[in-house]
Amino acid sequence: MKKYRNVLTVDVNQKGVLDVDTVKGCTAGMAARPGTGCYGGCYAAKIAKFRGLDFATAVTRRVFSRAQARAIEREVAAAPQGFFRIGVMGDPCHAWEETVSVVEWLTEFARPVVITKHWRVATDDQLKRLAECNTALNTSLSALDTPAELKHRRAQFFRFKLFGGNSVARIVSCDFNRENQEGAERGKVQDDLFTLRPTLDNPLRVPRTHPLVESGVIRVSVVKDLDSERTISLENPTTYVGHCAGCPDVCGITDRSKTAYQPPNPRQLNLWTAPK
Repeated sequence: MKKYRNVLTVDVNQKGVLDVDTVKGCTAGMAARPGTGCYGGCYAAKIAKFRGLDFATAVTRRVFSRAQARAIEREVAAAPQGFFRIGVMGDPCHAWEETVSVVEWLTEFARPVVITKHWRVATDDQLKRLAECNTALNTSLSALDTPAELKHRRAQFFRFKLFGGNSVARIVSCDFNRENQEGAERGKVQDDLFTLRPTLDNPLRVPRTHPLVESGVIRVSVVKDLDSERTISLENPTTYVGHCAGCPDVCGITDRSKTAYQPPNPRQLNLWTAPK
């Protein structure tokens, strides 16, 4: 399969999310759950497979020229929702330093959102720098995680708070069948996760053929998502599903005004391999 290119790009997906992924692919996630990725239904892994791309190889993306950098700045400044997201088609934890550098660079143009499962742990210095940029750090976690994964991700969620960061628990939720033993057990774990503050509800999107559906652990409903209907394991019927423009959660951003943070020598980024 083809590898992702190592050139940093800006893309707006169908949901209206402007992504500046510093990493494409997820080596750690695919190693933990080969073939399908997290929860047997990773949307990014599915899209990569459809496009013939090797999602199991995380590729760090870089800036190679000032012209490329200026083009990225223009697109981020025009972000349709006022923020950019890192962690759409890959987990930025595979390249924390490059991710932090991009956030420091682009935070003057739009608000940064970083989504990660913390397969690899950021240093204290990197978390402090993200907090200084008013980053909404979304820690993705779920009742479908192993106990060890949950313990680790909850610790990282609270760790970012200690640095004064905007730490958000992004919960991959399910409509658990509480009459099923496993469904009841995982449902209790999920109830506990939603006591974290703040949280985002990100319901699992899987087909009826998914093993958890066929075994009766979770239920799915047919829900309209953009212009099509999809099967989603939606426990809370009030959870927003649709285009980013109408979402009240805004990835956990509480204030979409641009930050006044100005990093030293913002153009001297370590992700620039050959600036011109």
